Amino acid sequence: MSLIELSGLIAALCWTATSLMAPKLIAEFGTFRFNTVRIVMASSMLLIIAALGQTFEANLWEHKGQLIASGLIGIFIGDTFLFSSVYRLGPRRAGVLFATNAPMSIVIAWLLFDEALSYTELFACGLVTSGAMIAILYGKRKNLLSNSKGASLEETKGALWVGVLIALTAALCQVFGAILSKPALLAGADPIAVSAIRVSAAGVSLFVAYSLYYHKKNDPNLAPLSAIPLMSYAQVLLLGFIGMVVGMSVLVWGIGKGNVGIVTTLSATVPVLILPILWITTGQRPAIGAWIGASLVVVGAALIVLY
Repeated sequence: MSLIELSGLIAALCWTATSLMAPKLIAEFGTFRFNTVRIVMASSMLLIIAALGQTFEANLWEHKGQLIASGLIGIFIGDTFLFSSVYRLGPRRAGVLFATNAPMSIVIAWLLFDEALSYTELFACGLVTSGAMIAILYGKRKNLLSNSKGASLEETKGALWVGVLIALTAALCQVFGAILSKPALLAGADPIAVSAIRVSAAGVSLFVAYSLYYHKKNDPNLAPLSAIPLMSYAQVLLLGFIGMVVGMSVLVWGIGKGNVGIVTTLSATVPVLILPILWITTGQRPAIGAWIGASLVVVGAALIVLY
């Protein structure tokens, strides 16, 4: 496995960590407010890094329109929906649904760029998708909610079908966001600078949307921003650094150097990485359905990489 392919796995590891850290912070900040604070913090870090590295070059600005659109679709919409699904479904189930971005990326690349799919790739896409569905339908232990430690990470908030639809929309937006960033990377733009433009576009949009509309829709039970402890802000900063500064930049680098479908597929291994971590943190062994679903995701990803 090359370092380019490994970038997808590194991104998956980063997103696994953030998925586990996010639910408590989302409950404290509220979904939209949490995502706004996280993205604004991440964009500030990326802009500082890119400025210090002097990576804002001409080949970057030639594609600024596509990169802004990439940030709006993939991060502004996609990440907001993703963390909403994490809050509604829990990190494991949101993760397996988000894993469908792998077959989505291959199918969309075929439709937009006329890239032919082999029978093996079609079969692999089917494995990844069916694995995600099996994990969502049969991966929950019946006695999980009796354990208060595991309940907070697995409890469904609101209608299940709404959470599923939100997670699938997040996956689709992530795919389009990745595809839109590809031309700039092929032109030689620096991955950190590309990430800085994408994340900054999303950060500005989130801040404007929150200031003009969403702050009026906050749950009255949520504490005002001034009353939230500094430790919570520090945790959001850490989450933004891991997920956006490290994870997103590594993924962008991999997309620029390699095949979108392969890198995206490997980044969709979050369900596999999250199983043992949930086992440790909740004390609950995942149900057989979760293992079967995750295994199918692994086999499908392996087939795409190998063939």
